[in-house]
Amino acid sequence: MNLYLDVLGKRPDGYHEIVGLFQTIHLHDLMWVKLLDRGFFLEGNVTLPENNTLKKAYDVFREKTGYDFGLAVRLEKRIPMGSGLGGGSSNAATLLKFLGEKFKVSLGDLKEIASCVGSDVPFFLIGGTALVRGRGEIVEKVQDITGYSVVLFVPPFGSSTAEMYEKITPELYGKGPGKVRELLEAYLNKDYDTIRTLSYNVFEKVFLREHEEIVSKLEDFGKGAIVRMLTGSGSAFFAVYPEGKGEHPFVGGVQIGSEELHQGHT
Repeated sequence: MNLYLDVLGKRPDGYHEIVGLFQTIHLHDLMWVKLLDRGFFLEGNVTLPENNTLKKAYDVFREKTGYDFGLAVRLEKRIPMGSGLGGGSSNAATLLKFLGEKFKVSLGDLKEIASCVGSDVPFFLIGGTALVRGRGEIVEKVQDITGYSVVLFVPPFGSSTAEMYEKITPELYGKGPGKVRELLEAYLNKDYDTIRTLSYNVFEKVFLREHEEIVSKLEDFGKGAIVRMLTGSGSAFFAVYPEGKGEHPFVGGVQIGSEELHQGHT
């Protein structure tokens, strides 16, 4: 989830330079993994595209490490797809962390692998609270924000990250308050006024302009909240409350069990 997200410009490699304050919450998918001799098999409660992030994580991990193995993966999606809540990225990150533990691959090497899978994947290797820069691969772990929870509003449609980035034109670059560390301190100090002042998502106005039909549905959402915002490039909105008044508490990391992988605290 993005407590702050600004686009600073377009990079020579075609990606966009971002700055953000990212936070994981309790909402997560479930995943079960079994190592095999060969092949990749994926089943679940939703139909994923052939080029899904789990298959990409498997392929990149094998390519970068040289390990030859197969996987059987069963995925139960709880994070809405196309919502901007990082479900696909967190799935990939948790699989990489699982494989890293099985094959004794260092976290540093996993971060490099993760950055080849997707821009948000390195953040989800760590979870909790982090300042994120570059195209998403520069992750600075900071003191975890605690004492908050969120309520989510998820429209009945998804949002394409690639298409939304195409709509971020140069006049929108770097328009956020630009004081991400001050926003972090405000959350840590329960300074609600400053949180309201510094919270920002460059995609929000663009998203609402593209989807005017949901503006009226948002009128009552987040009443009494500290702040209400779009997350990622959409389509979900979140409202932040003091802990106990929301459905999904802020959490500080990714949990991995030996059989059941508690996936993607986003």
